[in-house]
Amino acid sequence: MLTDDSLQLFSRNLGTLNAGEQQRLGQATVTVIGCGGLGGLVIEELLRLGVGRLLLCDPDRFEPSNCNRQLYATRHTLGYPKAEVAARRVREVHGLTEAIPVVAPFQEAVNELFSATDVVVDCLDNGPARRALSLLCQGKHIPLVHGAVERWYGQVGVQMPGSTLVADLYRNTTADPEARPPSVLSCTVGVIASLQAMETCKLILDQDSPLHDTWMSVDLRSLSFELIG
Repeated sequence: MLTDDSLQLFSRNLGTLNAGEQQRLGQATVTVIGCGGLGGLVIEELLRLGVGRLLLCDPDRFEPSNCNRQLYATRHTLGYPKAEVAARRVREVHGLTEAIPVVAPFQEAVNELFSATDVVVDCLDNGPARRALSLLCQGKHIPLVHGAVERWYGQVGVQMPGSTLVADLYRNTTADPEARPPSVLSCTVGVIASLQAMETCKLILDQDSPLHDTWMSVDLRSLSFELIG
């Protein structure tokens, strides 16, 4: 049963969601890997949907170049760990979502991040890390919501338990530490992050989606959305 606080805070969710679905969101745990561009917006939307527990993982700190697209990057947060800033933001909005920051690569905190989570959200920024996360989730039978952005373009997909959808997508990628970071617009990040948050919500509520074990390519310049796979 929803508490009086929950009914007040999430009254505008009700009607789209029923009380039982809102309660399920409040009982869910979601792990967000990457708290920057995609991650910050995913966290904000899951928080306001009423997800009860968020495990927030990112080893990095905010820097000036993040301010064009990362919600929690401000002149006041530069130099601070992204995961800790995100957790503080969660606690500021309302007291019904628990936020646990992990300032480390996800590979170094497997038990903490993956032992008791319902969904993992991939908000990483490189192919090798995405592939490693995909294989980890596949081995643990945890659904994974993938998102990626560059310039006007993005993609989103849902890897169901036991699948290797994302690992297959990044099979031949390698990391180049000297490569220039790709151009990314805040509007592109916003669209893909919202799709990731919605797919996460559907997974928690056991709702079907055309993106289960497939992915969608998004071109915001031509406004085309194409299911692939």
